[in-house]
Amino acid sequence: MCTLTLSATVPGLKPAECADSVCPSATAAQYAVFFLGLYLIALGTGGIKPCVSSFGADQFDDTDPRERVKKGSFFNWFYFSINIGALVSSTFIVWIQDNMGWGLGFGIPALFMGVAIASFFSGTPLYRFQKPGGSPITRMCQVLVASFHKWKVEVPEDSSLLYETQEKKSAIEGSRKIKHSNELK
Repeated sequence: MCTLTLSATVPGLKPAECADSVCPSATAAQYAVFFLGLYLIALGTGGIKPCVSSFGADQFDDTDPRERVKKGSFFNWFYFSINIGALVSSTFIVWIQDNMGWGLGFGIPALFMGVAIASFFSGTPLYRFQKPGGSPITRMCQVLVASFHKWKVEVPEDSSLLYETQEKKSAIEGSRKIKHSNELK
């Protein structure tokens, strides 16, 4: 966002103003800064979007009934905030860009992005970090191979026999046992 803000405010980084109906073309450097800003936003969004909701879910203990309720509330507020942000960005910020200038229109989201990053890092000592339980690709492949080998096996009536071990915890460190469900048989 800062790169886009600079490309819209710094005179050397933004194209010259239009005179009557003739608009001069942007230079190669101006294009480079502008597209660099767009690509950095795309890279950052692609890196954080899929991780934020699962990181937030990791902050709650599924074994505690009170925290399970709070987890549901977290997702409600999380998606509510995302939708409010989309509404504000597609109305208020667009109005600012059209009526007050592109520099301010990019500057406001850049400022809020900076506040969000600062608040995220300031909470680091309070976060719960889940220990990784190995590669998810390995586990997916294990499931596919096991399901291929056992596709004719009858499902036992006693659901406790479905787990990989008889212990209460999973054999895979950092993982939980998946609870039995009567769906998808």
